[in-house]
Amino acid sequence: MRVLVTLVIVFYTLRIPFKKNYHWMFLVVSLVIIWHSFFFFYIQLATSATQIPLSAFLLDLAAAKVQALVILQFVIYFVSRKVSRTMKAVVVAGYAVVFAIEWVPDAVDPAFLGKQPWVLSQYGWENGPGTGDVYLRPYGVDIFITIVGILVFILLFKYYRSQISELARGQTKYIIMGMLLFFISFFWTTVARYSGGTSLPNTGDPIGMVGDLVLLLGLMKKGFYSVTPVAETAKVSVPARYDLQVARSYSAADQEAAFNAFSELVRSGCEGLVITRLYPENVRKDYELQTSPILWLAEERGLDRIPPGDLLGLSLTVKDFYEKAKQPVVILQGVEYLTTINGFTPILRLIQGLSEENATKRGVLIIPVVPDTLSKQDEALLQSETTPLPPRKPDGSPAAPVK
Repeated sequence: MRVLVTLVIVFYTLRIPFKKNYHWMFLVVSLVIIWHSFFFFYIQLATSATQIPLSAFLLDLAAAKVQALVILQFVIYFVSRKVSRTMKAVVVAGYAVVFAIEWVPDAVDPAFLGKQPWVLSQYGWENGPGTGDVYLRPYGVDIFITIVGILVFILLFKYYRSQISELARGQTKYIIMGMLLFFISFFWTTVARYSGGTSLPNTGDPIGMVGDLVLLLGLMKKGFYSVTPVAETAKVSVPARYDLQVARSYSAADQEAAFNAFSELVRSGCEGLVITRLYPENVRKDYELQTSPILWLAEERGLDRIPPGDLLGLSLTVKDFYEKAKQPVVILQGVEYLTTINGFTPILRLIQGLSEENATKRGVLIIPVVPDTLSKQDEALLQSETTPLPPRKPDGSPAAPVK
């Protein structure tokens, strides 16, 4: 059952845009669990104990300690923009410990870790504590996994407390709950083996499966879309040619004017986010944007890309940006493209939600729309939710952040 559930999790994980290292690490966690669960299932098909040793060795290449380490890596990537040397050293030391106390003894003396004898009980093939358990797992409590678990929860709680964004805090809650179930499953299995041996069922896997699903739910529901506002480094004092006001959403029939207005604001001190169907490098070159984050509406997965069908992820991304930016300016280009994929009604709801967020955070939202690409009714509905972009003034005073 764990194999089948984890395969489903891998399937849905692959549908998530892999924008960050922790996306990849979540996939690695799932693959390690599949490896361990598959060989445990294969062992249950054995007709005698003599058929088990090789499968048991392969099983423990992804033992609980290895699973705990890849989970730790996932959490480190999740809470860190850049992994510190200290965290890297901790992970390397962890694998060195696993090599020394798990893989080497497993190859030299399997009985040290309890890999023999395997006994056929009413719950299938099971093995009791090994001769090394008194040192490594006193009373069934795995010292190594306990240390890793403590570190995981310290990192997660510290990250949770540091976040102001409700989106980030919501994401972290899912991770904390999933990790809690993961580590309960680890301890449940080892304590059951130590205290009951073959007379108790292994209920760790069902608990772990729930943990898997909680993490997947967090990935799918929250999307893990996050954008960090980065102000333009090359700020210039240019004439203010567009009279834009905060807490307003603007629609523009002239795409060039919309991008020029956006560029003027971010180069005058505001923090901007571009969501566009245009190729990001061309946008940077054409409108002199050096550091403002740009998200590309594209079906192909990759860094800084959002699938056009993922309107929830798109909404969460923009709202996350609004939470973080001090003077937010957002341009959403590609409404026509989004409409062809999703229909106009979902796009109108998206714009309504973003407009409300924009007003609450006192930002500026600019939506360029190519003329005659929407029906008259749809165009009228869009205009009812926005304000026409003011025409460019021939002259103006030195620009300043919007007031």
